Amino acid sequence: MFTPTDFTFAGRSASEFGLTICDIGSNSHSDNAFGNSANIVETRIANRITPLHYGVRYHDSPLTFSIIFASNEKLDRYQMQEIAYWLTGYQEYQWLSLQQPDLEDVQFKCLVQTLTPISVGWFQVAFEAKFVCDCPYGYSFPFEEVISFNGQTEYTFYNDSSIHEMFKPDLQIVVSPGCTNFTITNRTTGGVVKFTGLPSGGVTIKMDNENCIVEEPNKKYNLYDCFNFQFFELTTGDNVLVFDGVGSATISGRFLYNVGA
Repeated sequence: MFTPTDFTFAGRSASEFGLTICDIGSNSHSDNAFGNSANIVETRIANRITPLHYGVRYHDSPLTFSIIFASNEKLDRYQMQEIAYWLTGYQEYQWLSLQQPDLEDVQFKCLVQTLTPISVGWFQVAFEAKFVCDCPYGYSFPFEEVISFNGQTEYTFYNDSSIHEMFKPDLQIVVSPGCTNFTITNRTTGGVVKFTGLPSGGVTIKMDNENCIVEEPNKKYNLYDCFNFQFFELTTGDNVLVFDGVGSATISGRFLYNVGA
């Protein structure tokens, strides 16, 4: 149910401009499909009843939705120009938040594709903005979880995402001096991240698991020589992790929510 009256985009709220989300005249909010529509990849041939099924793609189309918002007073061209400057013209995706109780922990990373003025009795009083997100999902606010370990340490990490795909957060590992081998085993998924033959003086390892990048911040070491090339992934819900080594690990990022809009 769409019930917010205010929204924040690119760090500024609609209420700063005297605007409120609403239905106005024949312009009203309508239901929007979830962004992760199924694109079934398969081939049907003459001598088979069932297809040759290769899989399903869910990320071909981003989430899109419109917001209608109005002022209690007519808007002059200077005000309209200021509102358009706030909402349009960006080269990078911006964060959008809707002030609605069941969306208070969700943000959308999006751009305004079209901004259309709405007039009542020849006066401009409202706009309809069409938002296009960078993906089919909403995001949580940023999180950061730090785990210290000495020897084998078991830790349960809860992945709050509501999608079937594996979650690939950022991971920073600080390995203490004297520790040259380090392993993270995810007992829930069976995945193993392993580094062997690390520098004995200690090292910091930064893992961008989404883009499959491993680096040492000061560029002193080529960590790929020590790495088993198994990147860190988490399934939805509880993940039982076993850290083997001495140091600390920081898991950070944003969860993905299939919430629509």
